[in-house]
Amino acid sequence: MEDTQKPYILITNDDGIGSSAMISLAEALSEKSRVFVVAPKNEQSGVGHAFTHRSGLVCKKVSGDFPFEFHSISGTPADCVKFAVSELYRNFSFDLVISGINFGENAGVSSFYSGTVAGAREAALWGLRGLAISLSRSDKAWIRLAIGQASRIVAEKLYLKMARGTYWNVNFPLTEIENYQGLRVAPMNHSMFTDHYRLKEGSFWLHGEKLPEAMREGSDDWCLSNGYASLTPFALEQTAPGECLRLQEFLNT
Repeated sequence: MEDTQKPYILITNDDGIGSSAMISLAEALSEKSRVFVVAPKNEQSGVGHAFTHRSGLVCKKVSGDFPFEFHSISGTPADCVKFAVSELYRNFSFDLVISGINFGENAGVSSFYSGTVAGAREAALWGLRGLAISLSRSDKAWIRLAIGQASRIVAEKLYLKMARGTYWNVNFPLTEIENYQGLRVAPMNHSMFTDHYRLKEGSFWLHGEKLPEAMREGSDDWCLSNGYASLTPFALEQTAPGECLRLQEFLNT
């Protein structure tokens, strides 16, 4: 009876089934939750919300002595959540879907390209609560801090604060951990990368960075540049406010 009262947590990522950070998160949450891991067989960084529909998916149980059910999917993070919710575990509902812990920040416009964020977004599309967690650096201390933050969200059931049709994007900064300033709720920064391509051995390679001077003060990118972690609530609704009325008035003229 006690087991049925534990929250049901689905965990995925875009770094693949070999991610030590994801496995450590799953192990920590398994102590007080029913945890199920469904992750891409191979790394899927930067795939955005791509999903598989022109070929079949392969689902395999991952061998090992894990305190949670562990499956690999031959697809993307969005595939993993979609398959877990609609097929693999269709007989029950998850209380929370966590995508991560990812190595590499996914704040600002990075979130559009992120497979990690797409995992949380896919959860929201199914009416579930989604949480994406990303680190700017992969130090063990930062992994422990991120796991602690996720454990608090689960233990205190802070995920119940998510409004329907929304999901959370959490990022941790690049600073040394002793200079960490804490967690702030922050809006998404909109400034673009300085993207450009360089020709090397017959192929064009993408290069670019985010410029601190283009970061809006108080935004998620700004937080990461100033030692804060950021929590940005995203919404599925992407209709531009006020544009429907304005465009209808234009069409009526």
